[in-house]
Amino acid sequence: MEPDVLGAGFECQTLTVTPDAEGAVVVTLVRKRPAMPSHRAVLYVHGYVDYFFQHDLAAHIVARGMNFYAVDLRKYGRSLRPYQTPNFCTDIEAYFEDLDAVMDLIRTRDGNTHVTILAHSTG
Repeated sequence: MEPDVLGAGFECQTLTVTPDAEGAVVVTLVRKRPAMPSHRAVLYVHGYVDYFFQHDLAAHIVARGMNFYAVDLRKYGRSLRPYQTPNFCTDIEAYFEDLDAVMDLIRTRDGNTHVTILAHSTG
């Protein structure tokens, strides 16, 4: 994890997933942790033509003692690369790989035993 553009307490990690017709593809996981360790988490999944920037939402969740995560899916926000068509996806099932990759980190690496999904729009 490295510091995220949202500032203090926010971290992000870029994960490589299966390339598509436009080339290499990544997904970005954003994390903010509460002061006291927790095994409960919320994963925010953005909608179409969006990405994660809701600082106050993360602060609200963390203030209640839960780990907060957000994902910038392939070709959105932090995961968009210069050679890619923004937000372009021919099959929504392509996002399954993105979600599986971040859920694996949330559960396995970070030890969260309870994860609530908070999704917006197409998310």
